[in-house]
Amino acid sequence: MEEGKNIIDFLHPTELIDSDHPAIISKANEITGLKREPEDKAKAIFYFVRDYIRYIFRADLDEQKYKASSILKSGKGFCTQKAILFCALARACQIPSGIHFYDIIDYTLNETFVRFLKTRTLYHHGVPVLYLNNTWYQYDATLDIELVKNKGLRPVEFCMGQNCLMHPTTLNGEKHVEYVRDHGMYSDVTFKEIESWLKEGYPHLL
Repeated sequence: MEEGKNIIDFLHPTELIDSDHPAIISKANEITGLKREPEDKAKAIFYFVRDYIRYIFRADLDEQKYKASSILKSGKGFCTQKAILFCALARACQIPSGIHFYDIIDYTLNETFVRFLKTRTLYHHGVPVLYLNNTWYQYDATLDIELVKNKGLRPVEFCMGQNCLMHPTTLNGEKHVEYVRDHGMYSDVTFKEIESWLKEGYPHLL
């Protein structure tokens, strides 16, 4: 947990994690239905974000597109956008949540995309973190199931009592993801931080 933070800081709405937005509250209630246990609510939110919010990699510099309510409306986003939405939906259900950031190497990126990025490293990859049963767990809902099937990857599934991150290998046993740098967990992320990370990692794109 961030220094000086307590659990309540992972429940508040923020500028981007706008968990008090009517659309977020409505969707959270719709997704979780009559479920009462936080774990069951978290599982329902995980599969909604994973599969109904389409993964795209697009480095926008429009702050509005990083608000959870806007991401919900658009139905698409990259890792950090999906993590922001995940947090907002979880907080709307009174589940403490944050975002853990890593630099990862994705060995499955096609060569055209690698030349475009000038790297195989995805900087500040955002992973939702939920506080369940007095423990923080990471649930990476980045890659939707259709993308996973098309690329022959191993899907990340929701499992209680453990971190659920992207697999190191594909279904064929080839390299997929390697976590190379841990930036820690955040209770909030600002547009200025996201902008600075994008400019640092991919200055030629911006």
